[in-house]
Amino acid sequence: MKLSVFQIEQLCAVVYLDVLISELGKNNLAYIMTHMLENGFAEIKELPAFMTREEWETVARNVVNDSELGGLAVFDYVNDEHTGHRAFCFLRENEGYVVFRGTSSDAEWIDNGIGMTEAETPAQKAALDFIVRVRAIPGVSFICAAGHSKGGNKAQYCAVKGAGIVDRCVSVNGQGFSRLFFDKYSDIIEKAKFKITSVAERRDFVNCLGFYLKEPLFYSGGRGSQSEQFPHGNPLPYFHCPDALWLRTGEQGESAPVSYISGVINNFVAFFLTDKKYEKKREKTALGLVSLMTENGEDKESTDAIAEAALAFFELTAKSEDFRAKLRDLLLNEKELIAATTLMVRQNHMNSGIIADMAMRRTAEKLLIHPVYFNYFIRSAEKFVVFTHKNREAKEHTEYVNHFLKNIFRHVERRGDYKS
Repeated sequence: MKLSVFQIEQLCAVVYLDVLISELGKNNLAYIMTHMLENGFAEIKELPAFMTREEWETVARNVVNDSELGGLAVFDYVNDEHTGHRAFCFLRENEGYVVFRGTSSDAEWIDNGIGMTEAETPAQKAALDFIVRVRAIPGVSFICAAGHSKGGNKAQYCAVKGAGIVDRCVSVNGQGFSRLFFDKYSDIIEKAKFKITSVAERRDFVNCLGFYLKEPLFYSGGRGSQSEQFPHGNPLPYFHCPDALWLRTGEQGESAPVSYISGVINNFVAFFLTDKKYEKKREKTALGLVSLMTENGEDKESTDAIAEAALAFFELTAKSEDFRAKLRDLLLNEKELIAATTLMVRQNHMNSGIIADMAMRRTAEKLLIHPVYFNYFIRSAEKFVVFTHKNREAKEHTEYVNHFLKNIFRHVERRGDYKS
């Protein structure tokens, strides 16, 4: 019997552990995870994937207690330290489970941006090369491609391009694709969809980047508890972790509708990827989103790109009443998540606010250069202020957004072109 989706989800977490590389061909996963439970996790100063030691121990115990998972051994792997591309092949009789790791480097985030605007990316092609290598292993007659985040995107790409090689695909919080991808491979995409199972945490912010190859089944995991570090609960990145779909007991969470924040992000990305006005700026706008996510925006190109992304957001807010309605729903229904996320951003930039300040300056400058954007922004800001006055409960949790708006106006005023 083939491994279940939940079992494969756990493999998508395990591949983040470096210990698998040194254990190639030596021991099965049960042995490796038993060792990690005894003292391995305690020796790692910074555990990967935003997961705590307790959460990693839950994964390890699940593997040890599951004879099918525990009996798997690492047969082959690829680990490119320059690009961050990593994949493992686990063998079980005639079955090969190829699992791709998620984004772990700035280079991979840039590749993610390319994936929103181009038909395919270098990382996707590298993933397919590894799949072909595994298929050549004597005796392997079934291949499942899987992965979390970028790994899920790679797995879906392999399911389409490697139609005669990949028999099954499981994507966990895997991001979407560009319009060019659908245009280029429309004839084979429909034939491959039946192989794909896509799952995502309802508040995940990565699966909604681009267009769905197959819309995910959404789940609500056990995250969200308050702590001294995050008094409003877990911020957005914590809902993208490999285990975010699970309950704290280590079991699959409950089926749930997608969150308002994921819907807003998906609508915004779809706007700048399809609006003709952004045809020449799509790459730069995608780079802006990538720069925000990597906090890598100290150079002029990155801060200009962040400004382009901000302008696109302001324009959509001003143009679309439907989008404004989605923003209102977001502010009213996801207040704690917004507060926790903005607090995390402030903490990250507490001692080095250069990136945020430069991006703000670039946004202000571009608003002045392009009057139409400036008018859109003013209208959007006015609507936002009116909304917060009408909804006192939401106002407390949007103070950081108001702070951002005030700083934009401050930089505009310094130029002498606008007086509030």
